[in-house]
Amino acid sequence: MASAAAISRTPGGPGPAESEVACGWRCPEHGDRVAELFCRRCRRCVCALCPLLGSHRDHPVGLALDEAARVQKLTQQCLKQLEIKKQQEVGNRRQIEDAAEKLKAHAESSKIWLAGKFTELRLLLDEEESMVKKFVDKSTQHTLQVYREQIQACGEQIDLLNSLSNRVWSISQEPDPVQLLQEFTATEQEMKQQMTLGELCHPVPQSFEPIKSFFRGLTEAMQRTLQKPLDVRLKESRRNSMSQGPESEGRT
Repeated sequence: MASAAAISRTPGGPGPAESEVACGWRCPEHGDRVAELFCRRCRRCVCALCPLLGSHRDHPVGLALDEAARVQKLTQQCLKQLEIKKQQEVGNRRQIEDAAEKLKAHAESSKIWLAGKFTELRLLLDEEESMVKKFVDKSTQHTLQVYREQIQACGEQIDLLNSLSNRVWSISQEPDPVQLLQEFTATEQEMKQQMTLGELCHPVPQSFEPIKSFFRGLTEAMQRTLQKPLDVRLKESRRNSMSQGPESEGRT
């Protein structure tokens, strides 16, 4: 059949190529006859006797040369289609390669962008930490100043009481009744004022628990968020963006 594919029919009888085929190909069932027909059902070359009396009886047959010419056209069409398909695949490969290069560049730029954002977050946290510590220091210094003033007031009151105690003791030891009465009368009003016990001092405590509670809650909220896998958080973010609609996306 390889030689038959190169044969073209010529009017007026078989040419040299046709004679060569007729001499070279014999029917497998009737070996003394030329296989000049093609059985379309069995897909093989047979002689003219096979569709009449042989195993290919009543099978659709045609001239082998006609079938070879048809096959030649089919092979040419197939070659053209294969070339088109190959070019498509070449284009597909080029597009995929371009997409891969763009993805690499996009990934690198995204990592640089993320590094900047994480740097901003760290700077914000550092600034927040510094601000909170300054607030604690300021509140502490203010409260300590109040405590110092209270301590000073207590010391002055102690000195006053010590001085009064010494004078009262001296009055109590005075042997002259008139002198004793005069000194007592001069001191009596002050003694009455100091005889009443003062209020106990209860320093107002300065607590930083509200600050600690706030940042404890903030830390726990961040930990709960970051404990979720990244892909889950991204899916939730996309769902939230879709549920909020295009207006919210335009604002972001």
